[in-house]
Amino acid sequence: MTAAPQNGRLVIHMGVQKTGSTAFHHFVNQNREVLDPYLQVLTPAKASPTRAAGRMAGLFSLDPTLEPDFTSALRDLRESVLNEAGNYLISHENLPGAMLGRDGVVTLYPQLEKLLAILDREFAPLQPSYVFYTRSMARWKKSVHNQAVKSDRYKATLETFLQETANCGSWDTLKSRVEGAVGTARSAFFALEDEADAERPGRQLLRHCGVPQAVIETMEPVRGARNPSLSAGALEFLRLVNELDLPRSARRPVAQLVRENPALFASPTEVPS
Repeated sequence: MTAAPQNGRLVIHMGVQKTGSTAFHHFVNQNREVLDPYLQVLTPAKASPTRAAGRMAGLFSLDPTLEPDFTSALRDLRESVLNEAGNYLISHENLPGAMLGRDGVVTLYPQLEKLLAILDREFAPLQPSYVFYTRSMARWKKSVHNQAVKSDRYKATLETFLQETANCGSWDTLKSRVEGAVGTARSAFFALEDEADAERPGRQLLRHCGVPQAVIETMEPVRGARNPSLSAGALEFLRLVNELDLPRSARRPVAQLVRENPALFASPTEVPS
């Protein structure tokens, strides 16, 4: 089998949201024994520095006064990378900032250049490379709207959401912005549609990180959907709940009920005959 690579490379997987990041995290976490000789993967596990950094990236993108908090979270994460030898992949879908539909965001990652500059600064002397996944814009927006209703208390219908984000920008424009910020040699974009096996997600990313194809082929597949979209009926019910502006403590159990029991909210056209 191909020899494991030596020390020194850092890749930061920036998501974006709704392009299979959660499934990828499950896939690599259940295959750590296979990957460890080649790549250390830091995912947003509970109470991990990766989760804290991703959370603060989203908050900082909405409120620039939070830069010290974002910087502090990155320094904790940086210690995870610099204290041990090896090649590293940091993966969190929120690192580009808040997605469409969250707190008035209607364009693709307006603070992305600032986030990249801070990441570069805080991970020096390492020079990270940055990886993004994209998806058919129409399919992606539909999935993002579903997630915004589910997680970000978004109130409007899909039709309104599509109108609000009609001029959000294209993936090509986003790619040009990233390349302008960090250069072509340190950036890569992969299409979700080019992932050949849904049960082995993120193989383009793993190859980019230097994991040999022969090793990737030995990884156990991940079964079942991860972070699935709500059904139409459940989505509409939760959207109407969002319109009530309930306190988070009151909305939380309702949202959990909807997520865990989508059949209760199925519209007539969704009920099997």
